[in-house]
Amino acid sequence: MARPRNFDRYLIDEVARAQGGIVTFSQLRQLGMSNASVSRWTRTGGVWQRVLPGTYLVHRGTPTLDERLHAGLSYAGNDAVVTGIVGLHLYGLRYAPGRPEDHDVHLLVPMARHVKSSGFVIIERTARLPVPTMVGGFPVAPLPRTVFDAARRHQDRHGIRAFLLEAVQRRRLNVLDLQTEIKQGQRRWTAVLREVVGDALAGVRSIQEAVLRDAILASDLPDPLWNPRLETLKGEFIAEPDGYYEDLGIALELDSRGYHYVNSDQFEATWGRHSVYNRHRIIAERIVPSMLRPKPDRALDAIRGTRSANAGRTPPEIRVIPTNAMRSAS
Repeated sequence: MARPRNFDRYLIDEVARAQGGIVTFSQLRQLGMSNASVSRWTRTGGVWQRVLPGTYLVHRGTPTLDERLHAGLSYAGNDAVVTGIVGLHLYGLRYAPGRPEDHDVHLLVPMARHVKSSGFVIIERTARLPVPTMVGGFPVAPLPRTVFDAARRHQDRHGIRAFLLEAVQRRRLNVLDLQTEIKQGQRRWTAVLREVVGDALAGVRSIQEAVLRDAILASDLPDPLWNPRLETLKGEFIAEPDGYYEDLGIALELDSRGYHYVNSDQFEATWGRHSVYNRHRIIAERIVPSMLRPKPDRALDAIRGTRSANAGRTPPEIRVIPTNAMRSAS
């Protein structure tokens, strides 16, 4: 004889549906389920599964990313905020490391909240709980904080450069806001991040540019201005080259569809700039990705040769606005 239920399965399904397939132990108890019933429905081979302490998914199988996020937020409680690498994926950064499903869900909670990391959820108690932005239906820390938290736990220089410079290049992140976040946050595990921020402050906007800048700084070549705005003396826009040697009027153009440009329009515009350079007596030095691999010697030789061939040249009479000056004015 079937054991009578003292709970409404359909009501439970409605609650779970509103929470991305997730229901908590306290909710089940409030909906009339006994401890024994919860145990029976969630044990191995049962209808539901326990994904976190006191947190259940109302079907079997591997939880999706959305279900993991809903589970983590339900487990962590009110005011929990998504951050870190999963947060970068929610913001749509193409160079966020790996797949979001492969990373733990990193959540920020108030310092007074006594809840511990468990399973696929990292809980970080903080006295600086940010006001979240709703992204894809989830409360996510502002991008500067999300980048800060992701970089502290990722620790791969190339990977940090990739997502940080992408966010800057796409104008999703103001590097000065990130600097503020670094100053206010804990310094532990931030050494690599602070180095990469130096690239962004110099005006670098892509991995390729960062690699070339590393090589230039380690060579006998002077460091160019990165991504400055070039204008005529009347204030008319000329171009924003990837790098510019103001002493000789040499523009560096890194032509890379895959790494440097977000869309093909920007890539095609590169070629139109070369004729503009000619009209304003600017020498364009084109650097292709193969010149940086496996070592950037070919790129350095090309730059060195162009500077040598034009030594003593009078630079064009134009206005050069460094990236940091443009940032301060915006």
